[in-house]
Amino acid sequence: MLKAAGITAEYNPLHNGHIYHIEETRRVTGCDAVVVAMSGNYVQRGEPAIMNKWIRTEHVLKSGADLVLEIPVLFCLGNARQYADAAVRILESTGRITDISFGSESGDAESLIRIARTFKDNEPEIEAAVKSLRGKGFSYPAARALVYSEVSAATKGTDPEQDSEIARDIRILDKSNDILAIEYIRAMQYASPTVIHREGAGYGDPYDERIVYQSASAIRTQALHGNDTSKYVPECTASSMKESHLTGPDCDSWFDALRYAILSNDAEIIEDCPSGGEGLAFLLKDSAVTAESWSALVRHVKSKRYTYTRLSRLCMQILLGISRKRYNIDRPEYIRVLGFNDKGRELLAEMRDEDTASLPVIINVNKSAKDLSEKALALLQLDMHASDIYNLMTTGEIGTYSDHIHSPIIIKK
Repeated sequence: MLKAAGITAEYNPLHNGHIYHIEETRRVTGCDAVVVAMSGNYVQRGEPAIMNKWIRTEHVLKSGADLVLEIPVLFCLGNARQYADAAVRILESTGRITDISFGSESGDAESLIRIARTFKDNEPEIEAAVKSLRGKGFSYPAARALVYSEVSAATKGTDPEQDSEIARDIRILDKSNDILAIEYIRAMQYASPTVIHREGAGYGDPYDERIVYQSASAIRTQALHGNDTSKYVPECTASSMKESHLTGPDCDSWFDALRYAILSNDAEIIEDCPSGGEGLAFLLKDSAVTAESWSALVRHVKSKRYTYTRLSRLCMQILLGISRKRYNIDRPEYIRVLGFNDKGRELLAEMRDEDTASLPVIINVNKSAKDLSEKALALLQLDMHASDIYNLMTTGEIGTYSDHIHSPIIIKK
């Protein structure tokens, strides 16, 4: 029986730092197979992925992963906790994952585990205090960091401003990958956390040719401006960068579609989006009239209280028609297979033969749809709809990469 380790990723796009992470995961865990829970055509920053999910699945299978599973778009466009909860549930629901590996700016496993435990053990108290601070104008990250320091200090009986351990924890809570790492750990029920120290540029760092491992955002920016990034990505990514259609929120007609969606929907509908509320609909409607691009619209509304990522996720939720009422679903309801190699096929066979998966495994959407629960079918239909929109916006047609007809990517050695 194969020992499998899980990774949550977006690979937007897959670069050399990601390959380092996959290789380190194999080395540290001693696993036989690497299973990736990957964002599909939309990423957690609230943007379309630079290349579609089928192309990115092929890249990661050629670069060390054995099985790729899709995180439903509803959770990809959620906050860090919703995204992490969904990814961990998908991986653990295979019944085969012993370890979940993630990159971390700090590389401090002990602190990450301690922070996650503090949040989990004091969840009602922390959430109530965060909600109170949000009402006073704090952003969610700032409110959470402040409440964490106060709860930790009260537990230890120390002054939060004088406690060096708390100060270190607050610095960790300011790093994007560490924030996700904490949420992964908090969500885990069966798997063991494996922390891989992030090498090279940090999340969102600008392009710097002196750095061996560039950030994905820097590579995207360079690629979308037509610059060569082959030094920082595997050959398969470099080839697709030249041959495939690359996209981003300020490319193609994404902004026109967004403005149409904002201006044509009533404020109440926008407020009902998962990231909506607090009058954001009216701010977006005003900005949609004068803004000249997606990013300009978001920046115009952005404030100390409303982060760029929350607003961008809200924009994409509006465009895709995602509302709280329609999609009142808090966790994945199936395991969707995007691709596999020979070892991944073996792992899937073991999952079926041993009946270890606790959720339905979807390989052929047309065959599986009729057997799904109401919630699972709603999630799957949303994924298919979102993919149709992505394909229409990026290529002008839907058929070639449609979820209705596209089979999982299979890589044979």
